Amino acid sequence: MKFVSIKTKLFLALVLVSVIPIVIVTYNSYQSYTDLVNQQTSLVASNTVHNTVQGIEDIFGNIERISLTIQQQSSSATAYSTVSDELKKLAVTSDSYDIFIIQNKLKLIFENLLLSYDYINGIYLFSPDGKNISYGSTAELQVDYVPFQDDWYQKTIASKGQLYIGDPGVKPYIINSEPSILFSRALYDMKTQEFLGVFMLDCSLDIFKGLNQDAVPNMSYFVLANDEGNIIYDSTGKNIDTRLPETLTRRTMAMQSNELEFYSGDILTVIQRLPVYHWSVIANISLSELYEKYGISRKLIVYISLTCAVIFILLSVLLSNWITKPITHLAKIMRKNKSQKFITTDIEPQRTDEIGFLYNEYNKMMKDIDTFVRESYQNKILTMDSQMKALEAQINSHFLYNTLESINSIAEIEEVDSIAVMTKSLGDMFRYSIKTDSELVPARDELQHVDNYMSIQQIRYGSKICYVKEIEPAVLEAKILKLILQPLVENAVYHGLENKKGSGLLLLKGFLEPDTGRIIFEIHDDGIGISAERLKEIHELLEQPPEFLGLGHRSRQSIGIKNVHSRVALYYGSDFGLAIASEPDTGTTITLTLPSKNT
Repeated sequence: MKFVSIKTKLFLALVLVSVIPIVIVTYNSYQSYTDLVNQQTSLVASNTVHNTVQGIEDIFGNIERISLTIQQQSSSATAYSTVSDELKKLAVTSDSYDIFIIQNKLKLIFENLLLSYDYINGIYLFSPDGKNISYGSTAELQVDYVPFQDDWYQKTIASKGQLYIGDPGVKPYIINSEPSILFSRALYDMKTQEFLGVFMLDCSLDIFKGLNQDAVPNMSYFVLANDEGNIIYDSTGKNIDTRLPETLTRRTMAMQSNELEFYSGDILTVIQRLPVYHWSVIANISLSELYEKYGISRKLIVYISLTCAVIFILLSVLLSNWITKPITHLAKIMRKNKSQKFITTDIEPQRTDEIGFLYNEYNKMMKDIDTFVRESYQNKILTMDSQMKALEAQINSHFLYNTLESINSIAEIEEVDSIAVMTKSLGDMFRYSIKTDSELVPARDELQHVDNYMSIQQIRYGSKICYVKEIEPAVLEAKILKLILQPLVENAVYHGLENKKGSGLLLLKGFLEPDTGRIIFEIHDDGIGISAERLKEIHELLEQPPEFLGLGHRSRQSIGIKNVHSRVALYYGSDFGLAIASEPDTGTTITLTLPSKNT
């Protein structure tokens, strides 16, 4: 099962408890606000279209009133002469002077209209026989223009006195014409219903400019289109005299009621028909631009939610770290105690809660364990020491020393140097081995013990083994464990150099490590080396913790280097001991690491 720290679990729990409600509240608030904006947008669009339709109806009603009242209004010449009377006169005269008089009589009426409505380009009267009278500074008729065959004239006659609205565009019969829209009506005598002629107004498209004053600025636009899909007016001024998209035309023609509303991407489209005039008002509102300008509340919701989430995550990190830090620290201390170092610890600041209680109990437990281990270890040492003393009592050391001295004296008398050297070295080694004053001895004495051993071996092997010693002076007076170098040298002789063909080198180095000041001993031989499999077994053996089997008992796997490593690890700690490097047919190097100061 994968390890997950309590800090991580606590952090995830705090994040879930704090962030999930924020996400839920944010989502609901965002959706609610979005629905509200959509409803308001739909309402704005509907109001915009309704206002536009109302404005168009007001314009058409105004034109309707102008066309109805103009034929009843008196001329400037006499209070009893109306526009209809003047049209009757125009129909029966061909004299230019009479036509000029009629035009002057109607001048005041039409000039008042031109001044009152700035979108009127021109006012025109056409008699049934083709004569015409026109008023307008920028919209004069072509000379000798006769409208009888024009579509607008025929449709005006067919309307039987109803107001006719033409399609917008350039009028070829008007000099210097610009895109405009015409309104026309057939005039009849109020009493006899006699056809008197046709009244026409030419109006610029500015007539529709005031229709979009209630629209949302820079986000909406509307168009006027007839039932055939031709655009009559576009609030942007870009699509006049063009057609609606085919899909929009089909939607408009398929409308079951006078109003339709639908979404296309981020565009809200509202259509309302004017059945009387066969026009449709189409308004578009860009929701994305509306949200960008008026959706600051939605962004504010998101920003506040993100800020709260970040704050809660940071608080979760701080709280999980604050709560679990002393526990994590205690766990690290407990891991260190695996190396048989019973370390106690204190918590800062001092706490009186469950964590403080845990620290106190842990420290008490470590002290109890340390006391127990020390007492148990001392009891075993005392047992071993008493047994060693009993063994020493059984051996008459003076008899052995005297016998070796006697052999040495005879060897000197008989001049047998090898026997003299061997007995002298053996006596010194024996005396050093059974010396029980202390476990720690100067490195100088330990090295002398190695020299005595090598003196005997060099007599045995002769020139086969070349023994070289390189020891720094600072190492000689250091206190080290007794009998830890000679077993390693013995191992190098018997397992490295004895079976080698030809002569071999045994190098013993002792120095202080520059960075740490530790004492390093290296025993190097250029013998037959150790195979990879055997070296792996030795490494595994050295990694096993030391065991006390009782006096007189030995493990079957026990070898000299294992004994040395176990003694060093037990005395100094697991940070110190042996390291072995070897290659077959090249040689072996054993590195012994000891502390520089003994406590």
